[in-house]
Amino acid sequence: MDSLFFRVEHDLLRSESFKDLGGSAIKVYLVIGLYADFGSDWAYPSIRTIAKQAGLSRQTVLAAIAELSRAGLLAMNKSPGRSTAYQIMRQAPNRPTKGKKGSGKLPGSVLDSFEDGAETVPISLEVTPQTGPESLAVLAQFFGPAGQTGRPKQEQGTREDSPSIPIPGTPFRISTEGRLIVAVDLQELLTDQGIPKRLAEKLAAQKNPESVAKVLLNALYLQSQGKLQNGPGYIRAGIEAEYDLLPQVATRLESRRKELENSLRTVASRRDQMRREAALAAEEAAIESVLNSLEPFELQDLVAKAVAALPGPMVRRNPTLSNPFVRGKVYELAAGESLESS
Repeated sequence: MDSLFFRVEHDLLRSESFKDLGGSAIKVYLVIGLYADFGSDWAYPSIRTIAKQAGLSRQTVLAAIAELSRAGLLAMNKSPGRSTAYQIMRQAPNRPTKGKKGSGKLPGSVLDSFEDGAETVPISLEVTPQTGPESLAVLAQFFGPAGQTGRPKQEQGTREDSPSIPIPGTPFRISTEGRLIVAVDLQELLTDQGIPKRLAEKLAAQKNPESVAKVLLNALYLQSQGKLQNGPGYIRAGIEAEYDLLPQVATRLESRRKELENSLRTVASRRDQMRREAALAAEEAAIESVLNSLEPFELQDLVAKAVAALPGPMVRRNPTLSNPFVRGKVYELAAGESLESS
């Protein structure tokens, strides 16, 4: 690991999701964070490793992982033949309340997940979805007429450690490649939508979580339009037939994905600026150290040499050490003479 610390956001510690966590879940969260990549927050420790590091039994670790997943604080991705990947969520999502089974509705305020009025924060990448009786009307107005434009590109072989951003009001996230990530227990999510427990267990085990997420997001949209008469039936048929995203849903997700890309560019730009500023500060400190080590007569002689060596426009108005060109040249000359004398 490149970093020697694991950052826990203040907002997470203040959240209701964190307050409701048991002690074992908190320990497992921190241990997975210990193994997480600093840039992407993806980690690949085995259950045995987590149990040993946390001082817990295997069964307790599995229960803690399920608890973190339900709370939206841990995303999981398992590919055939590979270890389970865990992604630490540094900011707690807005926790939806569970709806009645068999209602064909996604939990709580999920209907607000595509609200046009939801404001985004470029750096935190989190949003607060709108709620209220007018949410369905706003949602329908936002999606507008159906169309094939704006579909996100589905790339093959997307990396599991890609940065991702929440889809507000839902237990899903979307990566920079447009890949959907499920941040909760898939079987429990399907059961909450009215799918029989045994069938939900089968679908969760056999189907790609991303394919299931697409169908659930489609169901969300159709429900908002008043077109979903049999939610569990649509969800079951859609998962088994692997329905693709509806155009309106795909367009909104592509917009969210672009928000993530823009935010990442902003963060990268700021990091580059900080690196440049740090490099300039280090260079200035080195120059100051060399200048302080010189005798006054040596410094005066080097200033004269620097002024003579530099082009006239650089020193005409200020041929002294306060001129950054002169300071740099003096440092260059002093360093060169030091190397020659040694």
